[in-house]
Amino acid sequence: MVKRQRDLYGDHTAQHFLSYGGYRSGHSNLSPSGEFMKKEIRRCKNEDGITQIFSHFVTYDLVLETLFSMVNVHVTVCIDQPLGVLYENLANAIYTMEYDGKVVTFPIYNPQEVRRVITSALLTETQSLLDVATMSVFIIIVFLSLMKGKSGGAIKPVVTFTPNWGNILEGDNVTLTCNVTSTAPEEPRTYHWYKDGSTIHRDEKTLQIKFSAEQESGDYQCRINTGDISDPVTLNVTIRHVLLQRPPSAIYEGDPLTLRCHHIEGFIGSQTRFFKNNEEIKSQFPGSEFRIQKADLNTAGLYKCTKQIASSGRSSLFELSDEFSLSVRELFSRPEIKVTPSRVIEGGEMTVRCDTRLDPLRGGTELNFAFYRDGRTVRGYDVSDTYRVPSSQLEDSGKYTCEVKMTNDTVRKMSDGLYIQMYDYTVQNIIRLVISGFVLAAALCFIYFHNKW
Repeated sequence: MVKRQRDLYGDHTAQHFLSYGGYRSGHSNLSPSGEFMKKEIRRCKNEDGITQIFSHFVTYDLVLETLFSMVNVHVTVCIDQPLGVLYENLANAIYTMEYDGKVVTFPIYNPQEVRRVITSALLTETQSLLDVATMSVFIIIVFLSLMKGKSGGAIKPVVTFTPNWGNILEGDNVTLTCNVTSTAPEEPRTYHWYKDGSTIHRDEKTLQIKFSAEQESGDYQCRINTGDISDPVTLNVTIRHVLLQRPPSAIYEGDPLTLRCHHIEGFIGSQTRFFKNNEEIKSQFPGSEFRIQKADLNTAGLYKCTKQIASSGRSSLFELSDEFSLSVRELFSRPEIKVTPSRVIEGGEMTVRCDTRLDPLRGGTELNFAFYRDGRTVRGYDVSDTYRVPSSQLEDSGKYTCEVKMTNDTVRKMSDGLYIQMYDYTVQNIIRLVISGFVLAAALCFIYFHNKW
């Protein structure tokens, strides 16, 4: 916008405004204003760079808004003609423009040409700023990429147990492994191990615990180079004759589950039995293990195993047992249908969303969504949780449901139905008009009879 205009020859007025390429600049649209009030000598350079003396000039101070800053532009019009009326064509004029301390002088034979010159100068400045910004962004991206590589790919490692039991008997062996999917596999790795937050002086990928003891129970974590530390995984070492073993990590819907009725080394075990909530359950697999191919929320409960054991060389048998309460976490919540806007008008856009919450600890799980109307598919399974109708019609009304499932189809959940009604805007207006007419007629009748009485 124009900040200030100064006319040394009278009370000229100027209309300034030019929109171009994302910025605004001022330009002059001069009109005759009569005889000049005074005369002043002005030196301006011509197109050959030679300074000449001119007897007439007009100056303008403009503020131009660019993408990144406010630019002060000083424009001087030098005119080689006698005193008199300043005509709009400004024949044989020379413009001198200053912005940010830079001076541009050029001949002009048409006042509109000043717009082109100002535009060119500003575009040059703006492009330079854009080039600097682009290069800065590029440098930041490269720097972050290098830092990501130095942190082992910036992916959190995971501690796993072999064999995969979170509780073991004293004297058992277990191997802990620090696993990570890295974006820089060729980079040398240094492993750091921690137990209950304290450093373990081991620098290898695996941590072996042989002939375990109770004091080796605790929460184990690992880190690669200077990357993120893993989530803690708990190891429990106990002293007893029979132990019902379970995986170290939390059990979610859809996970396979294996339980093992383990006994102390040096004894003979037989006749293993499993119970859930005090009712015996039969295992499809012989021996000391009970397996569930796909856990669900109903899998949770109180589990118990019994086993008859005898020491080597003795015939006496003892039936011993162990039990624990198993919980199964919900992988994602039951979905809920949500529609925007709440009142859908015929011809308007409608957005239906299948809203669910995925457990943060399983945030990498990919879900697929499908949408149905009155039991018929309107959109098949896709990773998007949104179904859009750009121009809804009356026939789009109906009971909508959605279904969410894992990619491997081990867990799927269906929402409750939500009836969505499309409204005919014209019919609504007619109904409103009829109702308004009745109300108005009733009011007029009331006034008429009231005055008559």
